[in-house]
Order: sequence, then structure tokens, then C-alpha cells
Amino acid sequence: MNRQTAFLFFSIVFFSGLTIAKTAPDSLQQFATFDECPLISGQVIAPCKIGYRTYGTLNSDKSNALLVPTWFTGTSAEHTYLTSPEILNPEKHFIIIVDALGNGVSTSPSNSKSQVQGNFPQIAITDMVESQHRLVTGVLGIESLHGIVGLSMGGMQAFEWAVRYPDFANRTVVAIGSPRLPAFDIARWTTRNHMLALYRGCQCKEALEAMAGVGMLASVPAKLAQDVTREDTVSTIKSRGKSSPISIAKSWDQQRQAEAMIGHNIARDFGNDLTKAAAETKTQFLIIVAEDDRVVTPQPAQEFAIQVGATVVEMDEDCGHGDPWCAPDTFAKAVSVFINKD
Repeated sequence: MNRQTAFLFFSIVFFSGLTIAKTAPDSLQQFATFDECPLISGQVIAPCKIGYRTYGTLNSDKSNALLVPTWFTGTSAEHTYLTSPEILNPEKHFIIIVDALGNGVSTSPSNSKSQVQGNFPQIAITDMVESQHRLVTGVLGIESLHGIVGLSMGGMQAFEWAVRYPDFANRTVVAIGSPRLPAFDIARWTTRNHMLALYRGCQCKEALEAMAGVGMLASVPAKLAQDVTREDTVSTIKSRGKSSPISIAKSWDQQRQAEAMIGHNIARDFGNDLTKAAAETKTQFLIIVAEDDRVVTPQPAQEFAIQVGATVVEMDEDCGHGDPWCAPDTFAKAVSVFINKD
């Protein structure tokens, strides 16, 4: 998502303190086009295109590839800061940033000409991963990855990769992601989807203000108090609602991706036993959590980390879900050291 939208939904400041000028040169948006993308529901997306960008050069034995799935409504263009030499170095790695299904770049309710808006089928995190596997193996000809790096919903996709294709990636970085959403997160996203439905019905400011308010509630209370005074709270909700209109088409993108997160559960094929799912994985994990995250509850990832013996970084920067951006040097060092270690 763009920076303004991210702030409205999550009340965080993306990229604060990050040296964007040091990222790799812009890469052109590319697409892999398929007649259809089968979904685990039995439905299909047809036709189906997957957007992606690449940075760096694939080495001769194709052993230096890194995959970056996108976060909720995020695009590959908005993830290019990760190609900084201090994080994922394109002089050493071949970085593939993939637009997740439903993000408005890859085939989505907002851009499909055959399955328009609400007629677009529900998608799963698994479907995003399957489309990425097809891109990596069938289009780019890569049979294994050095690593996968995902933040937030991108981290959910990274977890899914680890159980669906246990031998595919040597290393997996999950930052502020979850192996499956707990009740708090499901309630939050379900409520927001109901608000989107109300907005489509009324197209009124009240629905936008309600969504802005829910976005503010994702902030750590102390951080919100710094940003918004008690006296200005109501006016801020109204102002943010007014300044964040959503097209009907884009509202369906948001709903379908939120539904994918709500249904996300890497243990679904293991009798809902997360321990059994963890035992299936073979990749090395770096799991980064934000202690006071009100968007992706950290406990499921923390419990999973124990089960797989992951390297764990627990951030507590009073920015909640935004901790990796509030302490960019800490985040960059943790990821770089893990990806590059012998």
C-alpha cells in the first residue's frame, strides 16, 4: 500500500530513517501471463497475470535468488527499499519482488476484465504462493531459492512457502507476520471487511471515518497519544476519513486480500496442529516480531519460532506494526546478517 494508506490503516510511518537513495536502480514492471491460475477452492482466475520486478543478476548455478512477496495491498514498486545494499544486496543476490494476487497489479478484482470486482473469486495465501512458485520455476527457471523475505502479509506467504515447499528455500525471513491469525486479528479484519461492504452500499463519509478510526486503533496507545491530542481525536478521524476515499473496485482488492489473511493457517493440512506443521519445515528461520503489534498479533509467530528453533528478533520501539520502520538499522542488520551468514 502507499504511505498515506498505510498510515491510515496501521498508523505507522513507513520507511522512516531509511536511505531510499541507496536502493538498486528502478526495475521495470514485468508480468507473467497464464491462461488461468487454479485456486485451492476449485475456482480459477482466468486469464491470470502475475506482476514482478527483478534486481541484480542470477548467478550461473541459480543459487543466489531471493523472493519477496508483497504485504497487504502493497506493490512490488513499494518494496524496492529492500534492495538497499544494507538489507538485500542486489550486487550479491538476484531479488524477485512479486505482486501478490489481488494487489491491483497482478490480476485483481479492480483490473480483471472477466471477473470484475465482487465476481472475482475469493483467494487464499496458498493461491498467492502457488502463483509465485509457478513464476519462479516455470517462467524464471529457478528450482530453489537462497531465501524468502516477507513482511506482514508477505510474511504470511513466507510461512506458507515453508510448509508447502519445505525444500525450496534455504532461509526464510518473516517480519511482523503470522503462521495463522488469532481471534483478535480475525475480528479486526472481518470488521473492516464489513465496513467496506457498508461503504460500497452508501459511499458515505461515515463509513470512511469508521475505517480511519479502526486504523488508528492499530497504533500503540502511547504512540497515538504523541501523534494526536485528546482534543483532536474526533476531528482527526473525520479528517482522515475525508482524505482517504476508496474506489469501489479497490475496495474489492482490499476485501479479497483481507479474506486471504483471515483464512490463513499453515496447519490446515496437519489437523490444525501447528507443531506438526512446524515439523514439516526444513528452512532456517529468522522471525522478527513487534512486541506491541496491534495489526499482526506476535504470539503465534513467537510460538512457532520456538518449535522450529528460529533466530528471533523481538522489537519494541513503541511503533507496533511499524517497528521495522521505526528502527530501520536494527531491521536491516538482522535481515542482512541472517541472509548472508555462512
